[in-house]
Amino acid sequence: MKDRILELSQYAAPSGAEAGISQALLRHVEDVADEVRIDRLGNAIAIKHGRSPRVMLAAHADEPGVMVTHIDDQGFVRLVSVGDLDARSLVGRHVQFTNGVVGIVGVESEVKPADITFDHLYVDIGAESAEAAHGRVRIGLEGVIDERVVVLDDNRLVGRALDNRVGCSIAIETFRTLAAEGYAMSVVFTAQQAVGARGARTAAFQLKPDLAFVIDAAPAGDMPQAPRMALKLGAGPAVKVMDRTVIVPLNIKDLLMDSAKAAGVDIQYEVWPLGLTDAGAIQVSEAGIALGGVSYPARYVGGPSTMVDLRDAAGAVQLLCAAVRRAAGQA
Repeated sequence: MKDRILELSQYAAPSGAEAGISQALLRHVEDVADEVRIDRLGNAIAIKHGRSPRVMLAAHADEPGVMVTHIDDQGFVRLVSVGDLDARSLVGRHVQFTNGVVGIVGVESEVKPADITFDHLYVDIGAESAEAAHGRVRIGLEGVIDERVVVLDDNRLVGRALDNRVGCSIAIETFRTLAAEGYAMSVVFTAQQAVGARGARTAAFQLKPDLAFVIDAAPAGDMPQAPRMALKLGAGPAVKVMDRTVIVPLNIKDLLMDSAKAAGVDIQYEVWPLGLTDAGAIQVSEAGIALGGVSYPARYVGGPSTMVDLRDAAGAVQLLCAAVRRAAGQA
């Protein structure tokens, strides 16, 4: 799984610009799928026909990013956030635009660090004039913070876009395993999650699954003076209980908990009152969809760089496979 994550992390895919990563993701599942497609909103979808229930796995393919709003007379580029990046954390970092241009984020000198907003930031792409800058970037061009993924040891990685390329890798592994076993599976690598779970809503409406699982990062609370979250790196995947968009039904939580116990998977529990995920959009699609969530703990969620533990990702695959098998036995 590590090699797949490292490959997928190389793609810059801010919300609305997922085309490259979507094609790459489908290449990892097309050989075991009966259908693959990219829909009108940019969701990458793979479907395997088989025995019931029809289960949908959802993992967002996009990441928070920035968008060009203005180029001044000296060739400096102004930005807005696409998603929830904190302007204060971007000063001095590199931005990689989706056309390959790279620049460094600067800040106006008179602003205090605590008061920095996107209105105070600019990107220096090395242009000597507005004309030169316009030849390299354009209004509306998107980009991401250019923070490469580093392998820290056998289990831990840190870098950009691990939220949610790890989730995509979990979804790929789970889909491939269960498709080979003959289950009716779909996997959706959703678009535009960072700007309101737009892709998840339309994908669920198309597929109308009997059961859906959202796979995403959830914030660990095992750092010094961290916010109070009961998740730790390396302690196993988390069963979602609630976030800002969803409260998971008791029967689905029980399904995941019972499956973890039977499979010998150590689990944690995610209660994330401020979390914004695809879960709520899927749950209220159509007449309502039975939905659960399996998360992997991650440090510094929402920042330019995230740390994860591959043991949690491997446990998530085991848990999801066990839950689908149990659900099929109960159907």
